[in-house]
Amino acid sequence: MNKENRSVIPPWLTGGVRALMRKVAIHGNVIHGSDFRVGRGAIIGAPHELRVGKNVSIGPRSVVQVNGSIGDFALIGMHVQIIGREDHEVSEVGVPMAMSTWVGSRDSRERDEVTIGRDVWIGASSVILGGVTIGEGSVIGAGSVVTKDVPSYSIAVGNPARVVRRRFESDEERRDHSEALATMSLSVGEGHQSA
Repeated sequence: MNKENRSVIPPWLTGGVRALMRKVAIHGNVIHGSDFRVGRGAIIGAPHELRVGKNVSIGPRSVVQVNGSIGDFALIGMHVQIIGREDHEVSEVGVPMAMSTWVGSRDSRERDEVTIGRDVWIGASSVILGGVTIGEGSVIGAGSVVTKDVPSYSIAVGNPARVVRRRFESDEERRDHSEALATMSLSVGEGHQSA
């Protein structure tokens, strides 16, 4: 099966269906690059700002509600949750958490953001918490819970996720791959903003 035949959407409907799915999924404060694909039931938004690169795919029923960035060529599986860890104030005496200060009603903090590098694959049903950076070219195994940074070109699995090995055999291969990604990023079209 080649890339053109991977979709269940007939080729003559692809553009319109993908645009409609993005419109339904994106709930504000999201800037996305060209060829941004979202699956059925995905929810994508940010309290302040989320930047999504080019050629990014977010799977069905995934939730991305966090500030930060997702790099070009990222592949996010189904049922993934990328969420903040300080979305409601827990230290306001006499204020129930449901009524406490919400992340979108205050200035953004470092732990409100998630940074996902280029060419990252996040496996199905994984959870990525705010304040985390997943480096370029990394793979997050299905069902993992990422609570701390993952270095570039690493494969991390488990709860909490831990690095089990590196992607590619040598630093030279990792460098060559990174250079190829940079070249590919330059050749792809511009983005769009959803308010």
